[in-house]
Amino acid sequence: MAGRPGVGLKMTRRASWESPRTRLAAADAARRGVLSRPNSAAIRPTPAEGGVRARQREFLAPLGPALAGRARLASQLALLVTGFLLLTAGSAIAAEGEGVKQGDAIVAPSLESKAEGRTERPAETGGTTARTEGEPEVEPSTAPSEPATESPSTPPSASLLIPSVPSSSCAASGVPPVLVPIYQRAASAYALGPQGPAILAGINAVETAFGTNLNVSSAGAEGWMQFMPSTWATYGVDANGDGKADPYNPEDAIFAAASYLHAAGMPSDTYGAIFAYNHADWYVAEVLADAACYASEVGVESLGGAGLLEPQLPVLECEPAKSWRKRIPAAYMKAFEDAAGRYELGRRGVWALAAVARLESNFGRGMTKRELRHAGPLGLEPSEWKRYAVDGDEDGRIRHADPADSAATLARLIWSRKSLGAGLFTHNHAEWYVHEVLQEARELRGKCTVSYVEWKIAPLPAGLETAGPTAVLAGNLASAPRSAPPAVKAAIAAANSISTTPYIWGGGHGSWISPGYDCSGAVSFALYGAGLLERPLTSGELERYGEPGPGRWITIYASPTHTYAEIAGLRWDTVGDASGTGPRWHVEPPYPEGFVVRHPTGY
Repeated sequence: MAGRPGVGLKMTRRASWESPRTRLAAADAARRGVLSRPNSAAIRPTPAEGGVRARQREFLAPLGPALAGRARLASQLALLVTGFLLLTAGSAIAAEGEGVKQGDAIVAPSLESKAEGRTERPAETGGTTARTEGEPEVEPSTAPSEPATESPSTPPSASLLIPSVPSSSCAASGVPPVLVPIYQRAASAYALGPQGPAILAGINAVETAFGTNLNVSSAGAEGWMQFMPSTWATYGVDANGDGKADPYNPEDAIFAAASYLHAAGMPSDTYGAIFAYNHADWYVAEVLADAACYASEVGVESLGGAGLLEPQLPVLECEPAKSWRKRIPAAYMKAFEDAAGRYELGRRGVWALAAVARLESNFGRGMTKRELRHAGPLGLEPSEWKRYAVDGDEDGRIRHADPADSAATLARLIWSRKSLGAGLFTHNHAEWYVHEVLQEARELRGKCTVSYVEWKIAPLPAGLETAGPTAVLAGNLASAPRSAPPAVKAAIAAANSISTTPYIWGGGHGSWISPGYDCSGAVSFALYGAGLLERPLTSGELERYGEPGPGRWITIYASPTHTYAEIAGLRWDTVGDASGTGPRWHVEPPYPEGFVVRHPTGY
């Protein structure tokens, strides 16, 4: 983020809308240059210049002599926090590949699955930490963690001997049969619906590999289903009737997990309930992928039949606080609502985006036209635009000055960092900036209502067809041959809609709407868009899909460990390239060695 050219207004114009920055520095208003640029650009720290001492001077200097003394102690404390967050959140975002340029035609990525109402769910259990491929770092969270206390529990029950099963290996190994009736009874006792046993098995597999790894987590979570002691105190169950609720007893722990999931919204909101168990979308994707593998073993016909694959999109309608209703332009408010719904930021995200726009540009009023074309009303860096650009209003163009494009792009950045606080810190590497945004968000906050609409894949835009016999790649998008059957065009449209999403193991298996996709999830999604598949298939299942041999329009290459497809002459694959790891189109030919070659019947 550091070192970008100054953007913004002269001091007199900046002060005219009375930003919080202006109020804080009123004593130094005459100090030349203090308010010469919009908030984040003006005072965004430069890590490369001078180390910690220089960063401290840089933090204090804009405040001027009248405020620097009283801020020095606070800055020293903030630097300790900032140093830790920099280690975890990383430095400023690096540009990846050619990215998306302003004015490029693009189709906005599909809206992600709902997250509304999560703030009212139980606190997360505190178990497994992130293992997302391609995202090894754990981002800082703004949510307070529960205190870890000394474990009072007993060793695993000697009467229940579980074979060693590596975590997240459901395709290769099964559920220990002795656990199946426990999952079934627990799901029935707490009315988790038909998918309940499979979800419990999926959580058990991810958390402790069916009880074969009962180490206490770094956060202090313990037992078969990895509960924090304070959460166990609320949801612990004596399911086996021995007079003690024990997290190290498999029956007690599984019943407690069922109780927790019911309190968190199952069966009406399975995705949200799993998210409440561990606040990470990668975790939900992994649990759902495992649950899909285990469904038949625990007596569930398919997760799709349980409603998990019937996506519904959140639609937020918000009204700011009374004093702000006439001050936030309607186009901006709509942009914040759409972006927060699209990228799972919920009500809190609406007001956080509004706060950023207020602090950065006073909703566009505090920037010149040139500045808006460069950074946009939410003050985004060129590297942020290159990596995260979104066509928020789906007009086919990326325009930095457009509030819908700017809000959606920042929302996508925040979503990628897995928490609101971490995303804001990534946008501007300063702890005070995060606090300022959240404080401003509280001032702007009003009422929001949320409703849900059915999700459908948008058809291929008219401009994305070509006269030739094969598809043509332009940026991240493929254009379909005019002569291709409608199903092939639909498959290309579906693939285009997720062609900028990241790779997430298990992504696309629990729900068609996913923050990211793995290889078989991406191929399944394209086939689903074509109407050739009703539920996601694993790589192993795709080895048996359709008919043998290459197809005229669609060919699938599947092996036990990887799957990709060729659609109308372009390779659809999650193998990493210059634009990042995840579902992408490639012009390079297939690499068939070691793969089973199949095609959909008739194509």
